[in-house]
Amino acid sequence: MYKKIPYQSSTQIVPRFQASDEAQKLLSEELPIDHAIVCLQEAELYNDLVQFLAHALPVRECIWWALCCLSSRNDVWSDAQKMSLDTAKHWALSPSEELRRKSELLANRLELNCGPSWLSQAVFWNGSGSIVAPDLPVVLPDPYLYAKAVAGAINHAAALPFWDKTAIYYEDAIKAALDIAQGGNGGIE
Repeated sequence: MYKKIPYQSSTQIVPRFQASDEAQKLLSEELPIDHAIVCLQEAELYNDLVQFLAHALPVRECIWWALCCLSSRNDVWSDAQKMSLDTAKHWALSPSEELRRKSELLANRLELNCGPSWLSQAVFWNGSGSIVAPDLPVVLPDPYLYAKAVAGAINHAAALPFWDKTAIYYEDAIKAALDIAQGGNGGIE
C-alpha cells in the first residue's frame, strides 16, 4: 500500500522508538503498517504516530516530510530558521557532504531549541557521514537517529511557538506523510 515504507508489520518499527504506554497497548500485536497508522490516528496519539512514521520512512523521505510540516509554520520562523529549512530542502533534493555539514552548523547555531534546528540535526545525522569533526576518525550515527530528530522537529513545531492550530497541524502532517509514503511530494515543491 505504501511504496516508500519498506516494512510489512508494525513490529518492525515500534522497537525503534519509545512509544507511550497507550501506543504500546494498541501496537502490542503484529499489525500491518496501514492498520497501525489508523489505530494511532484514531486514538489521537500524534506524538507516537509521528515517531512511528519517522521510523518507517526512508531517510530522504523522512527529512522531506519534516520539511513539509515545518514549512507550514514559515510565518513564525526567523531568518536563521528559514535557512535551516532551505538547507534541508537542498540536501533532500541533492544530498551532499557540504550541505550535511552546513546543517550541523545551523543546528548548533540554533541550539536545538526549535523545530528547524532539529530538522538540521536530522540532516546531519542522516547516516551518510561522520558525526565528529572531519579531521577525526569516522564515527557514524546510531541507526535511526535522524528519525528521532525528525520526530522531534515535527512534534516541537506542533507546539512551539505556541498557537491554537496544533490539531490541524498534526492532521496535515499525517496527510503529508501518507502522501510521501505513497510516492508523492507531501504537498510542497
